[in-house]
Amino acid sequence: MARAGRSAINSSAIHVFEVLRLVARTEEPLGVSEISRRLGLPASTVYRALITLEESGYLVRHQNMPRYELGQMPQLLNRALVHRFRLHAASRPHLRALAERTGETASLTVRLGWYGLRLAGVYGSHDIYHRDRLGEVTPLHRNISGLGILAFLPEGEIAGYRAFITARHPDDAGGDWEKSLDVIRAADLAQRSAGGGEDQSACALPIRNPAGEVLASLAISGSDLATAGDEEIARNVRDALEIEIAYEPTSFDSPFAHIPPDEMVINLDRTFAPA
Repeated sequence: MARAGRSAINSSAIHVFEVLRLVARTEEPLGVSEISRRLGLPASTVYRALITLEESGYLVRHQNMPRYELGQMPQLLNRALVHRFRLHAASRPHLRALAERTGETASLTVRLGWYGLRLAGVYGSHDIYHRDRLGEVTPLHRNISGLGILAFLPEGEIAGYRAFITARHPDDAGGDWEKSLDVIRAADLAQRSAGGGEDQSACALPIRNPAGEVLASLAISGSDLATAGDEEIARNVRDALEIEIAYEPTSFDSPFAHIPPDEMVINLDRTFAPA
């Protein structure tokens, strides 16, 4: 009897998290019937999950309508996560300087196992609409910011990354990302031009500690990136941040560095646009 009770509780908890994940990865607010249809759950089950999430602050009603969107609690958890990285606070003045000098959006992505976490960003004066979100997590090969980290990992780690993506995220395992790594290493930056389905140019520079290990990448993106001049400014800003890291390098280590990358599996939100 006790086991049956635990199973019912576990099932209810699973449904709550299923509803939360669906709302989190959907841009428009969702109602009971739409959630029920998408998840294949009874409307009564969805309603109970929504009430639980609303009462705990994870969801709120959109304009007091019976449709739900993310509440304050996920934002607080997101903020707590990014503030665990010392690079978050240290990078802000540098990102601000880069955005002011280039007019483009500047961002910092840190390594989180085999993923990239968009830790900080500052919009530039040229930016009309930037789609990327703070706290967004993507496999390292999927965007310029992540490639600015992946290309500078040791060959053994790149092989480990390839095996991990193939096993854990097979939908993301294709593409010719490996062909770009030598070019990125030679230029000491990852680069993308507008066009080919992309409406923004971007470049990302690796950020290293004194031991030469890549901690993060510094990126700038815009609709019309003046590559040569903006690159030089970005490199100067990157160098200034690396000097700051060199004063106390161990304090800039990832708070999750003790977790083997293969053990850090993240349920990807595929509605987020690449950086």
